[in-house]
Amino acid sequence: MKFNMKSRRNSLNLTLEEVGNAVGVGKSTVRKWENGEIENMKRDKIEKLSKVLKVSPMDILGFEDTTLETLPVKKIPVVSQISAGLPIYSEENLVDYIYFSKEKLSDDKEEFGLKVSGDSMNKVFDEGDVVVIEKDSIVENGQLGVVMINGYNGTVKRIRYNNDQIILIPESNNPNHYPQVYNKNDEVKIVGRVVASVKTF
Repeated sequence: MKFNMKSRRNSLNLTLEEVGNAVGVGKSTVRKWENGEIENMKRDKIEKLSKVLKVSPMDILGFEDTTLETLPVKKIPVVSQISAGLPIYSEENLVDYIYFSKEKLSDDKEEFGLKVSGDSMNKVFDEGDVVVIEKDSIVENGQLGVVMINGYNGTVKRIRYNNDQIILIPESNNPNHYPQVYNKNDEVKIVGRVVASVKTF
């Protein structure tokens, strides 16, 4: 069924003015969107509108679920962190979705997005960027990957192997970050490898 923006707004008990204030436009603009005049909507407005209406950006653009399957993009869940004992896509962990080109992804792998926090990899990613992770228990020497150590939150680092050691190397302008070396006595879990990053605005 095609998305009805006005009906969705009413179901959330939101006024035109409340939606406009949340998105940063006037209520007359919101009324135009509800009437189908969305061709010139900017990306940031689409994202803000989807959040206030609690739907996906694809809904705002009028794509039905069946349509998404035929598009050359994949809907990928984005999480704020990877914690031991929590499913990666748990409700308290899931913060957003992104749409990413299928051409850059493997057909037989599952992906998720992880929002970058901190500055330990700021030579490669900015804080707030989303890294796309391909779930896998193997990350090759020198690749960027997500690793969980001794049950703590997952971290994005460049991974090196040295005999039975695994070395997590930060790529940061902050000298307080330094390589971390772990051995066979540590509980090291490879979550997946980084296949791409997406800037957020």
